[in-house]
Amino acid sequence: MRFFYMHVGSFVAVIVYFTFAGGAEYSAAGVRTALTVALAVETVYVWLARRAGELKHFDVGLWLLFATGTLATTAGFTGLARVFEHYSPALVFTTLGLTALLPPLLGGEPFTYYYARRQTPKWQQRLPEFVAINRVMTGYWAIVFFTAAALAAFAPTDWRYTALFPNLLTFGAGMTATWWLPLLYLKLFPPALPTTIEPLLLGMPLAFDRKAAGDDRAVIQFRVSGREAGDYHIHIERGRCRSFAGEAPTPDLVVHTPDRVWIRIARGELDGGEALQQGLYRIEGDLAVLAKMNEWFNPRRGARRSG
Repeated sequence: MRFFYMHVGSFVAVIVYFTFAGGAEYSAAGVRTALTVALAVETVYVWLARRAGELKHFDVGLWLLFATGTLATTAGFTGLARVFEHYSPALVFTTLGLTALLPPLLGGEPFTYYYARRQTPKWQQRLPEFVAINRVMTGYWAIVFFTAAALAAFAPTDWRYTALFPNLLTFGAGMTATWWLPLLYLKLFPPALPTTIEPLLLGMPLAFDRKAAGDDRAVIQFRVSGREAGDYHIHIERGRCRSFAGEAPTPDLVVHTPDRVWIRIARGELDGGEALQQGLYRIEGDLAVLAKMNEWFNPRRGARRSG
């Protein structure tokens, strides 16, 4: 159901609209009927999405589009009604572009927050890079939508410009940006290491050097005291590193540390060996695992990739 709400549900009414309007060859009566039916479908969907906690910007934007069209065609606003008859694809993409652009400009959240919160760990959502990347993604999507709208408006009777090219742009340049745009942003603007313990420990897989680890295997438990007390553990096996909140059943190494001490060690402000000798933190378990941690993890590498 979440996949439906995230990727499909918003556009059911759009498909219904173009099916009815296209079947009537975008006649005035056909467009009026299509808008009325689409508004009813979108209203039901918005109600369902809100009840499920899945209501998002696009749902409201498309509802406003169909409501405006229904009002224009039933109240006799002929000028606006003709825009729907001749430029419906351009109107849909314009609506998506405005839905992306206006909320951040008016002080609201970008539409990408809805998707990002459902696809990234909560600890990443508390980083400043989460906000920055979402704003970049939102701006990029706005450009994609408005470009698609311009294509559809350029040749409103040519299916290549109203359907083929805009959708290729949306699914090609738009959908794939989720994979490459955040990485490009982090490469251009490398973030500093976190200054709080949770993202520092849970982000350790981002600083993991799989080549250096080879076939090594280890489970490392961190028991953190201080203002940010908590339990976290790292699982290393077959060149892969995963991080978890909570306690590991059988850790190979347990690190008991105050939060600020480990943050200073990770940031290079305090030597880990000297801190251990001074009793600033203590360990239980396999000392060899502790010795290898400097090989397995490169904090500077994590700073370039975290967020």
